[in-house]
Amino acid sequence: MPGIAGVVITLVIAPTMEALGPRKYLLILLLPAGIPWLVQAFTPYLSLFYLGRVVSCLISAALGPVTAVLTAELSEPRIRGLSLSIEEITVALGQMAIYVMAHALPWDVATAVCAAPVILVALLTFFVPESPYWLIRRDRKEAAMESLKKLRSPTENVGLELQEITASIQGTCQITIRDQMKQLCKPQNYRPVLLLTAVFILRELGGQFVVFSYTVYLFRKAGVGLDAFTCTVLVGVVRLVFTVVAAAVVDRVGRRPLMIATSLACGVAEVVAAVFLLVDVPGSSWVPLAAVMVFVSAYGLGIGPIPWALLGELIPTSVRTIGCSLCNLNFSLFTFVISFAFPYLLDIGLGFAFLVFASANAMMTLLLYAFLPETRGQSLNDLANIFQPSQGISDGNRMMALLSKHRATTQVSICRKNKYKNTPSSLFALVCNMFSISNTG
Repeated sequence: MPGIAGVVITLVIAPTMEALGPRKYLLILLLPAGIPWLVQAFTPYLSLFYLGRVVSCLISAALGPVTAVLTAELSEPRIRGLSLSIEEITVALGQMAIYVMAHALPWDVATAVCAAPVILVALLTFFVPESPYWLIRRDRKEAAMESLKKLRSPTENVGLELQEITASIQGTCQITIRDQMKQLCKPQNYRPVLLLTAVFILRELGGQFVVFSYTVYLFRKAGVGLDAFTCTVLVGVVRLVFTVVAAAVVDRVGRRPLMIATSLACGVAEVVAAVFLLVDVPGSSWVPLAAVMVFVSAYGLGIGPIPWALLGELIPTSVRTIGCSLCNLNFSLFTFVISFAFPYLLDIGLGFAFLVFASANAMMTLLLYAFLPETRGQSLNDLANIFQPSQGISDGNRMMALLSKHRATTQVSICRKNKYKNTPSSLFALVCNMFSISNTG
């Protein structure tokens, strides 16, 4: 159901968000978002239960693109990776809470509890300012100035940042989705969208949905000695811990090395699990458990949170709304594909299924190594033309030029960071992303 809902709702997300503004769009979605969870928990009618499930999935899918867009546009460059990683932290926290509640509480009580964080976030969203990028696109410069002052500090001189935002938008007509579609035809705009679409597709084909949704089944199938529910809660704890670690180091280590290393680690872990499931060595039931824990650790450290950060960073301002929606469409589509296909993959064996997942992670590792630039410390204006084609040079040399540009601009970005005194934007990023706690229900 989440996958189907995502495919359906994504078709209207981009025009609605661009017409209303990210902040108003977020508020309209969150205010009624707790109701379908309460309907699922307390209705005596099966038809209303399904209706509540459909509505909750539609709201969840509709919030996917707006959190990345709004958080990227509200955050300072030096903490943008941390702010965007908060979404995956709340997902990991919510998933761990769901594992515990599913084991300890009746299902209807656990479902009702999912409404609590939604109500809280709906109230906190009143304190989130509108995106200055959207306000500039609407020629509301004074409102954009006020938004930046709320984000940074009332006494902070935000004139330079406002000039950078205006410069990144100036000369591009992008009021409507049709305008953004025209902009999407430019190579510097469609290339990052294609790259991130491929990353999200390969990440889902890499089996993350299966690992986190079928944990009890996987551990029982592997013959793990510990109680399957205990192992499942342990998976939630490990994911949460390493996602927090990722948020702490992503702005220091960088996105590119973390993504490459963790996608490779996920693939290797799945190969190890597949081999021991296929060979069935006596006394080795702990190996699949260890392999799953390595996968969960690597996922939380890199390929779980960072693609959402890249979604807000690499897609240029001129096409960010439509680009994020297209990536979210493919994410939802392949979530549905994997959830639908996994029971059929089990017909050929769980070990073979893990080999299929490992091959997708291997392809993602090669893709990231070949095409992913570093975004750490750079402003959105710096990143706007990072995929700009260069005449007369090869793709390999072009990528080396992009990496060289990053090394040069990083020094400028480091110098910029001292101009920011306060960081309330990190609080607003948390507000935008906390809805993920209940999404995992």
